[in-house]
Parts: sequence; structure tokens; C-alpha cells
Amino acid sequence: MITTDIAAWLDENEPEDEQDRADILASVRNVEEKGNYVAVKKGGRLLVTGWGELTLALANEKAKARLIREVELLPFDDESGQGFRNVELDRKG
Repeated sequence: MITTDIAAWLDENEPEDEQDRADILASVRNVEEKGNYVAVKKGGRLLVTGWGELTLALANEKAKARLIREVELLPFDDESGQGFRNVELDRKG
């Protein structure tokens, strides 16, 4: 299923660790397959997939930059290098 909701997509495809974060950033920035993530240009949009069922459709560079910023800001638990984050709660403050 295709979505334009970055928060919903990240909730389903959130990077589990720093390697996943690097993979998604490389995939989106370079429009390539990297690790669990694939980014392709189709019909003027950037389509990003991960291991979940949702495909994220980014219509322009502004949307792409927003996804990159959201991924860069994802916190990870200092002890394990991994962490769970509820994207919706983060947006509400």
C-alpha cells in the first residue's frame, strides 16, 4: 500500500540501529537499494520501501528532506544501540 505519511511509514519501517539508519539515508539520498531499504524514482515521485507493507511516496525534494531529517533525529537506546520510538507521540510533543 502506498502512503505519503512519513510518520506512519517510519512507524512500520523504523531503523533498528545505526546501520539501518545509514542504510535508509543512503538509499533515499542516492536512490538505490541499501540494506533493508529501496528507493526508486517512478512517475516523478520517489518511492521508498522497507520491510513493512507500506511504500512511502515522496512528491518532491521538500518531502525527501523531511524524511531525511526525521531519520537523522531518530533516538536509539544508548545501552543496546537500539530503541523503540512511537513516531506519533514524538510529533505531539
